[in-house]
Amino acid sequence: MNVKFGLPLAAVALFLVAFLPCTAKGVAKKATGAEAFKMYCASCHAGGGNKVDPNHPLAGSTQLASIVRFKDYLSSPPGHMPYYETLVKDKATLEALHKYCKTLKKAPGERA
Repeated sequence: MNVKFGLPLAAVALFLVAFLPCTAKGVAKKATGAEAFKMYCASCHAGGGNKVDPNHPLAGSTQLASIVRFKDYLSSPPGHMPYYETLVKDKATLEALHKYCKTLKKAPGERA
């Protein structure tokens, strides 16, 4: 390889490796509320319930009263509930998840 072309090609390759992933994030498809729920919540809150504490289902929860309250709750989750920093910091996905969770209905006999 000619040294005259080697250095510029290496610089271009380094630039692409360093910055291309950043631009790809900007055009990535945002998750819908249902997709985010499936990814982050469904393992414990399938159907709007709560496998850990069935007396406190997600559906109808007071934590869904506003997006601010929902975000605050997810920013400092109680007990065994995991903290998903990427979810809390992604405004569009968090809002979509909040909107989706508000559509979940309590099963008969459940209380929020």
